[in-house]
Amino acid sequence: MLGSQRRNGNYLSKRSSGTGPSLDNRFMKIAGQFVLVLLLGCVLTGSVVGQEKPDIPEDLKPALEAINQRSVTATINFLASDEMRGRDTPSRELTIASAYVAARFKAAGLEGIGDDGSFYQTTEIATTATPSRGIELTNDGKAIQHYGLLSAGAEAVSFEGEIQMLTGDEDRNATFGGPVTFVAEQFNEPRDQSNFSRKIARCRRNGASLVLVQVAEDHLLVGAAKRATQPKLVQTRGGIAGHVLLIPQIELGKVKLDLPKQIGGKSSVRNVAGVLRGSDPELSKEAIIITAHLDHIGQQGIVGDTICNGADDNATGVTAVVSLADAFGVLGGGEKQKESRLKRSVIFMTFWGEEKGLLGSRHYVKDPLWPLKKTVCNINIEMIGRPEAGGNEKAWMTGWQKSDLGEIMNVGSEQVGVLIFNHPQFGGEMLYRASDNFPFVEKGVVAHSFSAGSLHNDYHQVTDHVEKLELRHMTRVIEGLFAGSLRIAEGKATPVKPSR
Repeated sequence: MLGSQRRNGNYLSKRSSGTGPSLDNRFMKIAGQFVLVLLLGCVLTGSVVGQEKPDIPEDLKPALEAINQRSVTATINFLASDEMRGRDTPSRELTIASAYVAARFKAAGLEGIGDDGSFYQTTEIATTATPSRGIELTNDGKAIQHYGLLSAGAEAVSFEGEIQMLTGDEDRNATFGGPVTFVAEQFNEPRDQSNFSRKIARCRRNGASLVLVQVAEDHLLVGAAKRATQPKLVQTRGGIAGHVLLIPQIELGKVKLDLPKQIGGKSSVRNVAGVLRGSDPELSKEAIIITAHLDHIGQQGIVGDTICNGADDNATGVTAVVSLADAFGVLGGGEKQKESRLKRSVIFMTFWGEEKGLLGSRHYVKDPLWPLKKTVCNINIEMIGRPEAGGNEKAWMTGWQKSDLGEIMNVGSEQVGVLIFNHPQFGGEMLYRASDNFPFVEKGVVAHSFSAGSLHNDYHQVTDHVEKLELRHMTRVIEGLFAGSLRIAEGKATPVKPSR
């Protein structure tokens, strides 16, 4: 979830064209290992059996059986694994994750509505990367081996002369007219990351044309420099600005260096979308769209565990979307379309770039795969894995007063023992604009985000791990979201905005 309010702590709750890349052997091997190991573990520990549910209508049971803790466990452990490297936009791992979602959609019986009938809506984004070649450094005429650039500026830099050495806090008020250097051995713990970034920023702000950082060859910053060579979205906020070069711990004399500028490029990113078409001649032209963002923030920081796994944010939401696709697929679509109880069409979608400013959903509403005027509502799912105290089997909706969608959803969800309610603190405006529902809102669609989470200190941290989720709660909430949205898909209810 993006949301500047939540960043301040107020959260509760082609590479190819056409059909996109096929699942390569490495991806299938990783996915297969996860599924086999996790399912075996669930059976041996009994962690997903024997959980009682309230009495539910008989006609819901076949679909609800497709939403089960075994599948939820396997799905979220794959999406939030270290192998997914935090699913940054753009990244190879986000591409793999999108292929996984597409495979799940296909298995659920969905029809691709993306490019050329595929499950992908692909676009290109501008990227930048730190160069690894073309760096020249000599000290008193002797070539020096460097350890790479942590960052690079928009223009190349050349310098010849003496470099000011910082030995303490004299950089706080000093004014620099050229390059500076300091030893970074004190920045070797995860908690030092922000201090290091502030020191670099202070040097740049005080006039340093570039910063050289002296480190040992095995310093964790060296690994960070290697990661910096991967393409990043140009719009990414924060980070370290300008040229920052890692060098050995040596006595510097007359230095001559040439540093190349950052590398511009393009990367392909893709929303993943599939549909179960409704059976009614007229209502099938209308669609519910059920969404979640697939991306997270990737690898952050310079030392220690750098992978932000994004288990709660938002592997839980994506797990919900593919689980709901499984459940709805039992009721209709494909060969079952004519006898389907789904009168309206149901679209399932995951977005790229939510963490970078709702970019994937904004791209979608500019170039929708289904007419927005025929989109009955958007049910967006965010962070449903860690309930607040007393919040098990409950979910809340942002912008509760903006439509009657929450009330409609709760009528269905209560059938399976899940409460969808107006949270007294977060059911209002605060988070209504903070996630992928809001680009739909701006286009006039009834659109809200649903959460079943809590305020926790692991938001956007490397500690947002699967082990901290309450998977039974999460599974039950997905069941509630299914039963709630089914009434709309059946044409029994239509959400509307309040009259003014």
